[in-house]
Amino acid sequence: MIDATELIGVRMSADGKRLRIRIRDQGGQTVSLTLPTCWMNAMLNALPRSSGGDTVHPLDSWSMERMHNGQDLVLTLRTPEGKAVSFAMKPWQVEGMATIATYGGASGTTIH
Repeated sequence: MIDATELIGVRMSADGKRLRIRIRDQGGQTVSLTLPTCWMNAMLNALPRSSGGDTVHPLDSWSMERMHNGQDLVLTLRTPEGKAVSFAMKPWQVEGMATIATYGGASGTTIH
């Protein structure tokens, strides 16, 4: 078992299939570990997530486009750090958001 104390570096292989991680262990030794990049999502999904709605992220940019069905919309929100999340929406949901943004509403307004 390796108990890491410091991350020294991370590099992607030339073909993009492997990730090389260099760490320092508790004994001060440098250790290299190579993992398939396809494992990254599984490792990120293992991290605990905030279950509450108390986390608020700043919005850097957004975009909206029509889905292939020509009716629904895709709203993509991006943070300054480059994280993005996309939502499939109905036009009436966007209209509701615009109405609240324009005319205000009760704090924490939720439209279902």
